[in-house]
Amino acid sequence: MRARPPRLRSLLFAVLWAVFAFGALGGHGLAQEIESFYRGKTITIVLYTTSGSIYDTYARLLARFLPAYIPGHPSVLIKYMPGAGGLLAARYLAEVAPSDGTTIGGLSPTLIFEPLLSANAANVDFLKFGWLGSIAESTGVYVSWKTSKVKTARDLFEHEMLIAGTGAAAETTITTRAIDGILGIKIKLVEGYAGSVAGLLALERGEVDGGYPTLEALHTLHPDWLRERTLNLLFQTRQVPDPEIADVPTVMTLAANEDQRKDLQFLFPRNAFGRPYATPPGVPAKRLKMLQDAFAAAVNDPALHAETTKLEIPVTLTGGDELAGTIKEKYATPANVIERVRKFIATE
Repeated sequence: MRARPPRLRSLLFAVLWAVFAFGALGGHGLAQEIESFYRGKTITIVLYTTSGSIYDTYARLLARFLPAYIPGHPSVLIKYMPGAGGLLAARYLAEVAPSDGTTIGGLSPTLIFEPLLSANAANVDFLKFGWLGSIAESTGVYVSWKTSKVKTARDLFEHEMLIAGTGAAAETTITTRAIDGILGIKIKLVEGYAGSVAGLLALERGEVDGGYPTLEALHTLHPDWLRERTLNLLFQTRQVPDPEIADVPTVMTLAANEDQRKDLQFLFPRNAFGRPYATPPGVPAKRLKMLQDAFAAAVNDPALHAETTKLEIPVTLTGGDELAGTIKEKYATPANVIERVRKFIATE
């Protein structure tokens, strides 16, 4: 028997999911109500990064595939809201965006825990957001340019490395300050860059000699740097190594004692958040459940996986309930661990 074309398989997958979802939502009446609400509407994805970033690549894929799994098939557009390391987007989601299920946010995973780490944190309660899930795991990796004196992670204990900073609440800034303080290494931030893409450009221009991109960003924006060994991969900020770069040490291997290990475990949860998405607080429970199911179905769509394979970027679903559970778990971290890490971040 001849195999069905990929688009036909995806359409059949969407139809089967819709039949299942309508039943799970509690009957035809509720399905009609949700379909009626979304028909003719537009869902806005508020993105904390700039156009052209790796997060933007994932958001564009989500915008293409999500409508097929939402009753009424609304259109989806992306609204870029960079600034303050993702804080502008998070505050918009928490304070301004409608809580009717027509707005979702692609948020900075580090910023979710910023209220724990900063005495001057913005008043955003991330525990109240409606978590849809994460579209991919993410592997952050500290790198140096091939001409840098820093060739390995251990060199950072002896030689200073400059990297581009993109704001006080940005993932690069928070993570770098924390790791410097916890481990006593010598990574110095040069602030003032507009985002991750600008940071990689600064590295290419020689304005800095290192960086903290994700492995996915390197595959998308500079695959030649990996292929031609233009970069030294120093260490990855995961508890368990990414299989693709299994020979690159994890940040956990740099810990010299139990306190350092606990601090690093707090910074880097067991499951990599990657690319988390959420709704504003207060979205009706049944509509939120539908969006969680639609998000999961879109991320698992075979056609989306085919696209990410071409782009050489990973796609791994973390469900909304699992994501919310990890956030709650991290907010329950012992106070002494949080206080130690907070002091490191507050120290320039």
